[in-house]
Amino acid sequence: MTGERGGVHKVRDFRRLWFSNVSQEVGRQFGTLALSVTAVVVLEAAAWQVGLIMALGTSAYLVIGLPAGVWVDRWRKRPVLVTSDLLRAAATLSVPIAYVGEWLTVGHLMLVAAIISFTSVFSDTAQTAFVPTIVGPTNVSEATARLQSTDTTIQVVGPAVAAALLTRMAAPVLYVITAVTGVLSAAAAWSIRAPEPRQKGVQHPPFRRSLVAGFGFIRHHPVLRVFLVTNGLINTGAGVFATLIVLVALEDFGLSASSYALAGSIGATGGILGSLIAMPIRNRVGAIRTMLVCYWLLPLAGLILPLGYVLPGPGAVFVAGTSFAFGLVVVVSSISGAGLRAEVTPLDMMGRVTSAHRFVSLGAMPVGALLGGLVGGPLPYGVVLLLSPCLLVVAATVLLLSPLRPHRNLPEEWKHREPTDEARRSSPVMLTEFPHLGRWSV
Repeated sequence: MTGERGGVHKVRDFRRLWFSNVSQEVGRQFGTLALSVTAVVVLEAAAWQVGLIMALGTSAYLVIGLPAGVWVDRWRKRPVLVTSDLLRAAATLSVPIAYVGEWLTVGHLMLVAAIISFTSVFSDTAQTAFVPTIVGPTNVSEATARLQSTDTTIQVVGPAVAAALLTRMAAPVLYVITAVTGVLSAAAAWSIRAPEPRQKGVQHPPFRRSLVAGFGFIRHHPVLRVFLVTNGLINTGAGVFATLIVLVALEDFGLSASSYALAGSIGATGGILGSLIAMPIRNRVGAIRTMLVCYWLLPLAGLILPLGYVLPGPGAVFVAGTSFAFGLVVVVSSISGAGLRAEVTPLDMMGRVTSAHRFVSLGAMPVGALLGGLVGGPLPYGVVLLLSPCLLVVAATVLLLSPLRPHRNLPEEWKHREPTDEARRSSPVMLTEFPHLGRWSV
């Protein structure tokens, strides 16, 4: 069953997928915050250990990101979602058990971070590839925008809620909530009834050719190519920042865990504000122009925290300020760009294109996290923090110099149009070979 344009929320299976996604993302945000705080406060981990934990949290995109896209395009999506959620729930539940048993170690946190990362690769890719089956080809952009908008909001608000809970409970206990959300996500995914018939007798292209297909499509498409480069640079900077903000707040600024939690909660209001104003701004200014302005505001947000070293005032003010600014700008930018990738990608390549994009963009986060952790050992944290805004400036420059700059919104000639059934029968290789990309080369 598919919904009419503008009404994917009316589709029962989409509502279930949306709830599964919300539960999964809430648990992921709780777990991410709990990882870093547990490492620093409970286990007194060194900077390089915190960096390694944060890196492992997204490392799977570098290890299996590409083959996961090929596998997911060939597998049924619902079992992938359910299995990933249950494995993640089991892994996270082991943390509070180990904490209560007093045998929790940094190595344990590293293992849990890696498991969360690997399961997230499969669930994220399967969810993206499942959307066209649930809502129909004409509603993919709207459905993708709704899911991404929700994700972006949760990614800002979720840590704030988790931070507030940190004032009342030990960080490892947050993993109980993460485990529960994993079970809820699995149950919602299992309840989806959209048919996924097995295609008997279908000859898939060789695995290696399928593996590089996603990158080949991105490389020849001006929109996807620019997003790949800019998102990779932004997430490298985000990885540096995510590793150091905890160390700066708890060690250099001397905040307690509760004060850090409160600062994060206050900062999250920026994300809430961003979710309220993003669509009106996008409709008035245009999706691409809104993203361009936001990209140039990101480096300014990254400079707020280092100012805490040179300006008078409580460290919590600078932590809250940078969180507010990042939340506001990131949410507006992400909601403005939501659905653009779906508009230019053939439906049967969603898994491969998604995994190729995330291989670079999300794979850049562990690189940044490791960079922040390693450099943050011998050098002052305040100096290393400046790497983040520098990388964000480069990303904004790439977008400014790209073919997207003159446009308010995505030009029609860059959007993908699914071939008719007659075209598929006369040229079945079209969906896997993408010879039409020549007109997009720049």
